[in-house]
Amino acid sequence: MLDTARNYFSVNDIKRTLTAMSFVKMSMFHWHIVDSQSFPLIVDDFPELAQTGAYSSDKVYTPDNVQDIVSYAAQAHVYQEIDMPGHTDIVGLAHPEYVACSQSAPWGTYAAEPPAGQLRFTSSEVADFASALVSSVAGTLSSPYFSTGGDEVNTACYDEDEQFQQELNATGATFDSALDTFIGQVHGSLVEIGKTPGEMVLDQNVTLSNDTIVIVWVSSENAAKVAEQNFKIVHGPSDYFYLDCGAGAWVGNYPYGSSWCDPFKSWQYAYTFDPLANLTSDQASLVMGGQQLLWTEQVGPESLDSTVWPRAASSAETFWTATQPDGSVLDVNTALPRLHELRYRLLEKGVGAKALQPEWCAMRPFLCNLEA
Repeated sequence: MLDTARNYFSVNDIKRTLTAMSFVKMSMFHWHIVDSQSFPLIVDDFPELAQTGAYSSDKVYTPDNVQDIVSYAAQAHVYQEIDMPGHTDIVGLAHPEYVACSQSAPWGTYAAEPPAGQLRFTSSEVADFASALVSSVAGTLSSPYFSTGGDEVNTACYDEDEQFQQELNATGATFDSALDTFIGQVHGSLVEIGKTPGEMVLDQNVTLSNDTIVIVWVSSENAAKVAEQNFKIVHGPSDYFYLDCGAGAWVGNYPYGSSWCDPFKSWQYAYTFDPLANLTSDQASLVMGGQQLLWTEQVGPESLDSTVWPRAASSAETFWTATQPDGSVLDVNTALPRLHELRYRLLEKGVGAKALQPEWCAMRPFLCNLEA
């Protein structure tokens, strides 16, 4: 998963990432294309969103750009995401009436990160807008899947928004039931065009179709709870697969802060992940796969390759086979030579993959294992 909203990545950056993915048979590109900070996607039916929300006119993805990337991906699905109702302050630049607590301060009270701002999902006009937006975007994609995010909904934002509270009281709904109605309408618009919706694990009590793909993101321990509800699972837990962890705090005036998902997630640690842990044999079929995720608050085009590669490749064996090429169980020590080889292949293809060890070790990989 690549976040292209916090910082912008060119079409060539994305194609280079897809090339590297193909080396290890990663078959899904999860494109977190917009967020509160920017809206770089040009949507024909809603051109005002990119006009007001892109960082600049040259930092956008046109419909032709998107189709170029989809075509380049070939057998890999391009699985786009428009997160909502949270992470949507950028919409307020074009439609301020749709967004609650836009850029409210202190931002930490109203959002997980700045700027604060969330869709007023109690409004029928907002629900119609959101439904039309996701179906307009998803309808241009060949992938059968489309994600509406759904994470980090901040209740304090809505508690203090007078318009939201008036609309909520007028309907007689509870917060959870109103959110349920909103998600149901948005997901329904995707189902109508033949798409399967994806969603993060929500804290709120909402009803999702059992066809919904649920991305388990906060902790690997949540997978069992999702399986109990018979949802299809994509593993993306922050405690194993977040590539941005361990770089320190990115907000200003916080010199001793750390990232919320510290420590750094090494390839060795990700390689130990068991996709079927704590699941019954009947629940195993619910697991559709897993993903490495890169949130880009502290990553730009110049550091994309070295942040992702070859580290992200460790999940290929984990999720495709759960065994080594010879059929034996996964072992970090014997995986290391293959990862070294992959790194050099990536370099030859113009992918700036990071060194795993001193070159002396790469030439003699088994001599740099931890001694008993």
